[in-house]
Amino acid sequence: MRKNLFLITFILLSFLILAFIMVPILVLYSFSNPKDLLSIFINSDFLNVLYITFLAGIISTSIVTLLGVPLGYLMARENFRGKSIIQGIIDLPLVIPDTVAGLIIFLSFYSGGIFGKPFSLIGLNFVDTLAGIIVAMMFVGAPFVINTSKAGFLSVDPKLERVAMSLGAGKFRTFVSVTLPLNLESIWNGVVITWAKGVASFGSIIVIAYFPMVAPTYIYNQFLLFGISASAVAAGGFLLITLTIFIASRIVTDRLTKWAKT
Repeated sequence: MRKNLFLITFILLSFLILAFIMVPILVLYSFSNPKDLLSIFINSDFLNVLYITFLAGIISTSIVTLLGVPLGYLMARENFRGKSIIQGIIDLPLVIPDTVAGLIIFLSFYSGGIFGKPFSLIGLNFVDTLAGIIVAMMFVGAPFVINTSKAGFLSVDPKLERVAMSLGAGKFRTFVSVTLPLNLESIWNGVVITWAKGVASFGSIIVIAYFPMVAPTYIYNQFLLFGISASAVAAGGFLLITLTIFIASRIVTDRLTKWAKT
């Protein structure tokens, strides 16, 4: 009886949170004409926005993953002075409001900024360019791939690494052949979340790059120019595409998990 009460309680609570997520999404689609929703997928402006959004998301996530996974490993495996300070720095973008993050990126990467100035000397500008969108996405997304990879590395038994090294494998080979495969699921989850955070960012991007538009900026612009219905159609189309991507990512995650265990 107590077991059934426990299960019923948790099912009820789970239903409430799922309803809290799903009902507002369904409300959004109630403002979208099905014909208009289908036509958005042949709208050249919308498709161009999606291309820019996903391209910037892929590039930014790739760079952050390349740089962030090694940091996640160090945070999981090494003890050093100031480690808590480093962790605080990693987590800082999580608590900074998006508009503040955008201002930080702008002040650092505009033509007179600490990073923007040297790049401008070689002709690379960040204000209202794809490059600006990429660095903004990197800033807000970095903590996710670092922290998820760190959590994954912590779950890998160090004894397995020591066994590999005792058999003659070097540190790098052990990392590539033992540690990394066992952590692929966590890293992939971090990659997906990092990408999602980047493509969904608004305030962090709009300060440095209103143009070219990314999906959140386009949806906001549709709302300002044409009202609720137009923005609901654009938002509905964007949600359908991201949902498809998330489903595909879960399939990839399951296959990576099975592959790592074989």
